[in-house]
Amino acid sequence: MVRRHNSPGSPSARQGRTVNVNDMTPVFRNGPKAEPTSSPPPSLQSPPLAVLKYSALLGKPTRYSVSHVMYARLASVGAPQELYQHVRLDVEPAELGASLRAIEVLHFLGANITQPYKLAVTQHLDRIDPIARHIGAVNTVKFAGGPIGYNTDWLGITSSLKRQAAKTDFDTATIFGSGGAARAAIYSCRQLGAKRVNVFYRPSISAATKSLLRQAEALEIYPLPYPRGLPECIERSQLVINATPVGMVGNDPTPFDLVQLKGIPVNDKLYLDVVFNPNITPLLRYFRTLGAAVIDGLWMMIHQGIAALSLWLDQAIIVDDSELQDTHLLLAKTISRPPRTARR
Repeated sequence: MVRRHNSPGSPSARQGRTVNVNDMTPVFRNGPKAEPTSSPPPSLQSPPLAVLKYSALLGKPTRYSVSHVMYARLASVGAPQELYQHVRLDVEPAELGASLRAIEVLHFLGANITQPYKLAVTQHLDRIDPIARHIGAVNTVKFAGGPIGYNTDWLGITSSLKRQAAKTDFDTATIFGSGGAARAAIYSCRQLGAKRVNVFYRPSISAATKSLLRQAEALEIYPLPYPRGLPECIERSQLVINATPVGMVGNDPTPFDLVQLKGIPVNDKLYLDVVFNPNITPLLRYFRTLGAAVIDGLWMMIHQGIAALSLWLDQAIIVDDSELQDTHLLLAKTISRPPRTARR
């Protein structure tokens, strides 16, 4: 190998510059200067530099999310050749559009959108995937000549049910919530063949609820305010989904008083929660204690994450069952870990 030695005072030594052997031209003392070849031999060519790729989570708050841990794990398993990082960004409502434009300028691959922006983000997109448009909510954005909106939440719910449930032939489903996650749950239930989908909402009607009520006929749902008809709907349902942030750290523990369900057998039902922090919500604990099969929110998060990462990296992210279990365990441990205290 040809080496160049720099004296301590030479420019290269002062600047700490690395000299690449491929850029050097040998000089012969008693002969002509050798002409450089058009390209160095393959054995001397430098490997291409890997480019660090980014995605983000936009919402408020995002501090309870473990998406950065999840995506690091999924990328290492499903796309080990990629240098990849996922960051969490708290965004104010008035900053949502500007935040999307900013991370696009910074060459982010895309973003996950979390509460409370899954409906509002549709106003800041160039295009919306047909399924996301039908659902009426976007939780994944990809930058490809402009921001394109997708919904991977419904895939997260559907994949969780198919992988974790003993059976998925649901005749009747009941969903708690009227926001973006609830819309994804409605679409998932329809794709799984549910003939009736009950949707419960708070009596204090929000803009999201008003929008859903206007589309109730088109979506073929039966919207009801808590607690009207709640016991009967739960009793007749095979599948129950909490698609609200209720139960999450910092929120109300349940969307309604659990006394409403007193005496209703649930041991023949499947309960899925979209809330992942805490891993075991009060509602999930209630259904599990009474014998229902349960699926926690980490499973939905993981499966929607696989779909989102596949979109961003333009490749199918394959994660086998063993790696899925390990990823779930990692996230559950991360959530249960006490927060770090600042050092004095």
